[in-house]
Amino acid sequence: MSITLDGFPEAVLRQDGKEYMMGIDEAGRGPTLGPMVYGSAFCAVEDEERVKKMGFMDSKQLTEAKREQLWAELQQCGFIGWSIRVLEAKEISAGMLRRDAPYNLNAQSHDAAIGLVRKVMERGVNLRYLTVDTVGDPERYQAKLEGIFPTLRIIVAKKADALYPIVSAGSICAKVPRDTLLSCWRFEDPAFTDVDWGCGYPSDVNTKRWMKDNLDPVFGWPNICRFSWGPATEVPWARYRGEVKG
Repeated sequence: MSITLDGFPEAVLRQDGKEYMMGIDEAGRGPTLGPMVYGSAFCAVEDEERVKKMGFMDSKQLTEAKREQLWAELQQCGFIGWSIRVLEAKEISAGMLRRDAPYNLNAQSHDAAIGLVRKVMERGVNLRYLTVDTVGDPERYQAKLEGIFPTLRIIVAKKADALYPIVSAGSICAKVPRDTLLSCWRFEDPAFTDVDWGCGYPSDVNTKRWMKDNLDPVFGWPNICRFSWGPATEVPWARYRGEVKG
C-alpha cells in the first residue's frame, strides 16, 4: 500500500511564480522492524536563509525533543512545504522477495524520491533546484535523476542532510513521522501487547529478543517486520538448530 502525506503553503497553492528548491532524505533504511520513510522539504529559493536560521541539521545529531520542535515549526512557519512517502515493512519485503525481477531496496528508494519530486511538480510548484542524500553511487544516481527531470539543477551527495539545510529539513520530515509510527504502533490482535522492540535495528538487544520471542512457527512475525532482512531468515534457522527455545 502506498502512503503519501503532504503539506503545501498557501503561496505555493497560489502558484506565486517564485523559483523553489527541494531537499530529500530518508529515515529507517536499515532497521529490521518498521517502515522506511522518505521526506522532502521545499521552499522558495529566496527563503533559503530563513531555513538555515531555523537550525535544521542532520536529524541523527539532534535530540528527540529538538526534532519534534523543528517538525512543528516547519509545519507552522508558512514558507516551507513538505511531502512524505511511507514504505511499509511488508511493501519493502514484497518487492525484495519477488521470484521474478526482485525489486531491491535501492530501486525502491530511488522510486520513492522520484515520486516525491513528481508529486510536488504536479501541484504546480515552480521547482528548479533539487538536492538529495545519495542512495548508492551519487554520480549514477544524479545522472538518473537528471535524465528524468531535465529542467532541474540537481545535486546528489553523501551526507547531504549535514551539508544542505533544505535536505536537513527533509530529514526531519522523514525521521519524526517514522519515530511516531513506531511509538504509536498498534496490532490488529489486541492480545499482542509486546512492543518492547528497541530501535528496530538488527544489532539492538531488545530487537533481537523481540524477534526470538514473537516468531510464530506458521505465520512468522506481525507485519511490522521486514521478512526480507537477514535477521528474519536467521532466527527460524537458529530455532531449528535449537539455539532459540520456543
